[in-house]
Amino acid sequence: MYGGAARKEPTDAGSSPLADGEVILSGSEDMAAGVDRRALRTRTALIEAFNHLALNHRKNIRVADIVALANVGRSTFYEHYRSAEDIHLQAMKRPFALLADAAAGLGDEARMTGQLNHFWENRQLARSSLMGRMHDKATRLLASMIEERLQGEEEKLAIPLRLASLQLAEAALAPIRFWVTAEAPCAAEALAGTICRCGRAMRGALASGGATAA
Repeated sequence: MYGGAARKEPTDAGSSPLADGEVILSGSEDMAAGVDRRALRTRTALIEAFNHLALNHRKNIRVADIVALANVGRSTFYEHYRSAEDIHLQAMKRPFALLADAAAGLGDEARMTGQLNHFWENRQLARSSLMGRMHDKATRLLASMIEERLQGEEEKLAIPLRLASLQLAEAALAPIRFWVTAEAPCAAEALAGTICRCGRAMRGALASGGATAA
């Protein structure tokens, strides 16, 4: 679900940011840039490790599993993430980007079809990420991403931006949740089209007076 094929073997991406002998240039800006680069590389290594475990159908992924694969210390993990569930949500942001576009009325049906096909190929992971204890968390995450896309539209909405974003998120996720369980099979292209068109229609309906969104 989290974009791209799983890594076959762990890389050294997790170890090099922490102890690679990198020279830090003098000056506060250069030091900050070096720290930021290392932090980004560490977060990337941790996300990749989580993705590898998740895409290989590991259940109940623990922090210990993630740090072992990323080759970083547990204390380093907690500098960036609060828990395994926290990194799970962070990993969902990439596949959710196209869905947030679609829910906000900005979707591309062809790209959304590709994302849905990826969800289907990894439907066990999709179910665990979108349903059960992750249900509300996934909805709130997607709503926050939709909210970012609707910034500046507050004056045009009939209800508060957060509430509108939650409504759009639920509408986009509901059919996907039942689709990945095969309760109501259909082609990914058909589902992508309805999600994108509903996003545009709902954005218009949420406007004050029901005006059609641009």
